[in-house]
Amino acid sequence: MSLEQNNADYSVLNYLQLPVIVFSANEHREVFKNESFQLVEQYYLHASNNPTNKHLAQIINSKLSENDTDKFEVEINNGSYRHIFRFTANVVGEHVIVEGEDITELKRNQFLFNRTNTLLEDYSKQMFELAHTDQLTNVPNRRALFAKFSQLQSKHKEFSCTVPLIDLDYFKRFNDSFGHDFGDQVLVTFTKHVKDSIDDTCYFARLGGEEFCLIQINNKDTVCFANTAKLLQTTKTIKLMTPDNSYIGMSFSAGVAVYGKDGISLDELLNNADKALYIAKENGRSRVVNFEGA
Repeated sequence: MSLEQNNADYSVLNYLQLPVIVFSANEHREVFKNESFQLVEQYYLHASNNPTNKHLAQIINSKLSENDTDKFEVEINNGSYRHIFRFTANVVGEHVIVEGEDITELKRNQFLFNRTNTLLEDYSKQMFELAHTDQLTNVPNRRALFAKFSQLQSKHKEFSCTVPLIDLDYFKRFNDSFGHDFGDQVLVTFTKHVKDSIDDTCYFARLGGEEFCLIQINNKDTVCFANTAKLLQTTKTIKLMTPDNSYIGMSFSAGVAVYGKDGISLDELLNNADKALYIAKENGRSRVVNFEGA
């Protein structure tokens, strides 16, 4: 069959808006390309992303021969014209018909979709963090504390912990004597001190106001009590400069509840730790009291 006969056979492809090129299956020789393909090839020949200035037909033939693939993409970008074509090859008898599809809009939509998903994920993460973080001290809040407790309880088969409920002593005096900004400074300073003092076995959260909570995981009761007592002693060493350039210290009272002995839900543990905290305050503050001994 002559090239002229082939051109006549495939001339109907000129009616297609899709770019189409035909090769001989055995020799990989170009047999026919429709007018749409010639137009695309013209753009490709002059495009900035084609430094070799090869004809598009050569590129396609090379991909068919070397990569043994029936689908590939080609980008055409000459500054004012940027399109991405996906070419699909099909063997029909003695010929390979390669049809191109402009997927620029599809790629753009995929990019926008992925970008939107990323933005939504970031936004969702930010909203989650805002909802679970105390904005003043930047530590987990009450909501986060309950979520963490449930996670720990379900994750560890042999779960055990102690729950110290901590209340800064005479905090109202800080606000009344030096203003709420100084009171905020006290809370931030205490929070930083605790974060610097605890390890990975502890989870620290602010419940609200001057009240905080520690979950101490999988340590012996006596160890957890000793840790809380040590934290109290180091807290007493903190000296804050007041607005009138004097120095003032801080301390806290704490009630400690033990998982299993004093409850298995966080509500139970906090309730019993609060009872022990009340005893600590009634007996002069600046001390740690176990619920068992309350």
